Amino acid sequence: MTATEAVSSSPPGAPALERQDRTYGARFISRGRLAARALYWLGWLSFSRRSVVTSGVEREVYGLGVGALRLVVSASLLVGLIAMFQVAAQLAPYGAETISARVVAWFAARELGPVVVALLVVARSSAAIAGELASMNASGEIDALRAMGLDPVKYLVSPKLLAVIVVLPALTILADVLILAGVWLGSTIFLDYSTGRFIVQLRESFVTRDIAVGLGKAVIFAFVIAVVASDEGLSAERRAAAIAPAATRAVVFSLIGVLAADTVVNAIFYFIPGLI
Repeated sequence: MTATEAVSSSPPGAPALERQDRTYGARFISRGRLAARALYWLGWLSFSRRSVVTSGVEREVYGLGVGALRLVVSASLLVGLIAMFQVAAQLAPYGAETISARVVAWFAARELGPVVVALLVVARSSAAIAGELASMNASGEIDALRAMGLDPVKYLVSPKLLAVIVVLPALTILADVLILAGVWLGSTIFLDYSTGRFIVQLRESFVTRDIAVGLGKAVIFAFVIAVVASDEGLSAERRAAAIAPAATRAVVFSLIGVLAADTVVNAIFYFIPGLI
């Protein structure tokens, strides 16, 4: 029995083989094409003054960014406290726990801030993006747009991409501040360090290029999240039962994509130390 026959003879509601068995190569090619098309329309979207376009972007920014504020605030404070306790515990045997704030501040700007925010956005928004597009695909709305001569990437994917690119760096800056606030709480209240010492260490370790690296990572992560989630939603089958698997795959592959992108960026900085 061929694969096509197996799909056609499978019971109703059973997942189709061609969607479940889409190879990594096919996903990579599909996402590359989607990314190219989204970037093509991103320039038009950035300078468009049409109310329907700007309102769509504003709606996406509100849903993806403002809705995630409480999650980012609470998680960033906790991450700052955790990082402070862990670093201080490791440095204590060497009598160097007084430089814990310096270590965490540098690491927060380059790594903790952008990665924590990206993972929170993935957990909260990747499934929502993929689920929305998969639902539109299942109900025939995507086909209706194409029938009217409208590109779904232009009106559905590009606004989400622009919104995530705006939201993620902004949330990263907020997360950096709140992680440092958590470090300050941990160092002054629980570890009995002075606020003056914390400020001195912060000035010595926190430089502009570290913030630039973190914001650059945030833009890369935003691109990965939007493209992966949109691709999984648009490539889902045209049936209601395919919505949940598409949302699940969007979260899984977005997490892998964010971590892979972070690894590549860190490897570049490691092998080319004078880059930034």
